[in-house]
Order: sequence, then C-alpha cells, then structure tokens
Amino acid sequence: MNAAARSAALERATEHVFSMGLGDVAAAMSLSNMSYGLAKIHYVLRDLGYSDDATFIATPDLTITRNEPRWTAGIGYGGKLTWGPGDREVVFLDVKPNCCGMMVGALQQLPALAEVTRRLDAMLDDHATLDGVPIDWDIGTGNHFIDLMAVEPVDPRTSLPPWCFVMHFSGDELRGDNPLGMGLYWDYSKEIQRRMRVFETPWGPCHTLIGDDAHDYWEFFQRADDFIMRRRQMGAERLFDDFSVVANLHHQGLVGLNAVILGCQDTSRGGIVPVMLRESTPGYLFHALPNLSAEVIDVLGWTERAQRHGVLDQLANANVIPHGAGYMLPGVSRLLQVHELGDRRYYEVEAEEGGVRIMFGTPRDLTFAYRGRRVILSSAEYRLGDIAARLQPVSVLKA
Repeated sequence: MNAAARSAALERATEHVFSMGLGDVAAAMSLSNMSYGLAKIHYVLRDLGYSDDATFIATPDLTITRNEPRWTAGIGYGGKLTWGPGDREVVFLDVKPNCCGMMVGALQQLPALAEVTRRLDAMLDDHATLDGVPIDWDIGTGNHFIDLMAVEPVDPRTSLPPWCFVMHFSGDELRGDNPLGMGLYWDYSKEIQRRMRVFETPWGPCHTLIGDDAHDYWEFFQRADDFIMRRRQMGAERLFDDFSVVANLHHQGLVGLNAVILGCQDTSRGGIVPVMLRESTPGYLFHALPNLSAEVIDVLGWTERAQRHGVLDQLANANVIPHGAGYMLPGVSRLLQVHELGDRRYYEVEAEEGGVRIMFGTPRDLTFAYRGRRVILSSAEYRLGDIAARLQPVSVLKA
C-alpha cells in the first residue's frame, strides 16, 4: 500500500470513530490509537470480502488502555467496537476480551470491614475450584476492589436496602488453554495460536479467527462469561451474608460474534448497572436504557456521517454505558503528534509544566488518576441510562 492509499485508509478509519468522550488528552490519545486499530480491521474485512464498515462508538469514559499489547495493537478503551451485523464469521483477537466485570450486592446491614477482610484472607488461601478450574482470586490486582457503600436512592422507582457491596475483578485463570476451552487471550493459548490467522497490515499484524474457529471462540467466550459471573457470585457468598444480587455483568468482552465492549457495559437487557469512580468518590447505579436515540445522534452531529458510511444502525443500537470514570493524565497537557516508524507508533505529548515534550510507545508508565462526575453527567445527558441511586463509599478493600 503506497503512502497516499495508507493515508486515505487511516482517514476512513477515523471517520468510523464516533466519540462521546470528554475531550481531554487521554480521550484524544485513545481516539488516535483506535483509528489505527480500525484501519487494521478494515484492511482484514476487505481481504475477507466484507464491507469495511467496522465502527467504534466511544462512551464518556473514553481513555487510554494501560494493557500494553492491546494499546500496541491499536485498541483504545471506553466504547463498543463492531465489525458486522453479527453473522460475519470473524473475531478480532487483539481486543483481548477477558470478562472483567462488577457485581453489586444489596445488604440490609453493613458488615464490619475487619470481618470481611478476615473472610477474604481465608478465601485467598483455600485453593478453591469451579468447574474443575483452580480459581485465581485477582482481587487487588490493578484497579480491582471490593467497596462497601451506603445506598442513597435518587429515582423513586428504585427500592434497595440501605447498604451494598461492589466487587470488581476478571478471570485471569481463563486466559490460556483451560478445562472450559481454548482460552481468552491469543498470546496465552496454544490452541488459539494453532487456529488463528495473522494478517500483515500496513499498521501491524492483526490476529484473527475466521469460519468455524470464530464460532468456536464465541461459544467458548459465552462459557467463560458464565463461569466468571458464577465466580463473582461464589466470592460474594464467601464474603457476605444475606445479600441480594443487583447486578452481575462484564464490561470487557464480546457481546456477539461481531461486537466487543471495552470498558463499558451493555444496556440492551435493561436492569440496573453500576458506574464507579474513584475510591473516595460516590459511585452510581443507573437504570439501563436502550440507546442511542435519533435525537442524541443528531445532537452529537453524527447523523450525516453515519448515513454516508452506512453505519447508522450501529449507532442506533449502541446500548452502552460506562463502567467507570476512565483514566486521566494529570501531567500531560496535550497530544502533539503521532510518529509512525514502520508498523510501530510513538506518541509525542506536551507536559503541563515547562512545555517538556515526552515521547513514548505505550502510555502504561505515565502518571494517571481517575476522572470524576463529568462521566456521570454526560451519561445522563446522552440518555445512556437514568440515575437510580448514589453509592456513598464507606470502605474499600484490596487484597
């Protein structure tokens, strides 16, 4: 592909990014990186004989990912990536779905933090298994946590006990080959590596499953998602007495053969979903709504571009809401330029102090913090959901 064709393909990919992000430097970097990932996916779709209409719908928590392989592959975070109507026999593995999610449990009484800690400590040592799989309780890894919170109803339709817990963790034990199947991550699974096809694109390799292998992966993912939902339930039953489940869902994984959510939640089934911010900042429960409405799409200025590219249905059936606030980069003022060296990219940014320029391949080691209530306000403004309750933090537990 010559330089002109490469530039045109990248511009086309950029046209397929629709952002509700907050416009800060973390969001800008994610949008830029996602354009490269979409360009790779478009390239593969054309090669397979499909329309190059893959689209990324960014939620208000749009931000960088600190997962190095995912970032290097051209994947952003905070949004829904679609690459077909659901019947294309292709799955893109560089998104690295892992079923990370949250469980909210309602409590009539607030347990003592010391008692929950005692139970957690015992749970970490008990070598539990589920479906023949040894459990790796990854509570405390990265931004995983257990929160104890006071429930303050906002919507009169919401009737919940006065307390709740929120548990956030994923399923590391299913990354590679396991008793349930082929594994979630291509770089951990010999079975996936045996089956996958690697497309060499102008922006780097694209790891892909096609045909029956794509269907097999989707079927395995559904087993993995069910396993990790039950794993969260199992953990909650060991830590708490007499709770009722309010929500138990993932925010990083497939939602069909041709769609993945990355740091956001699927609202298509309704119900209540959590959106969590910083440790000392209230979290929120939302009544999930189908989205996006035609009015919101128009207000965002997307209608003409979506119609021109034939992806209006993808926007109208986004059905997404953030799962958290997303990272912000307090030491960085703006994105200056992206330098392409072969199929690698280096990001040049300007520091807030002294105009110092920083160049990096991945943002993993940049100083980061978490955003605040702007994500909540934007989610309500765009009618992604209705605020049901505010969750006031009481205590936070990490292993």
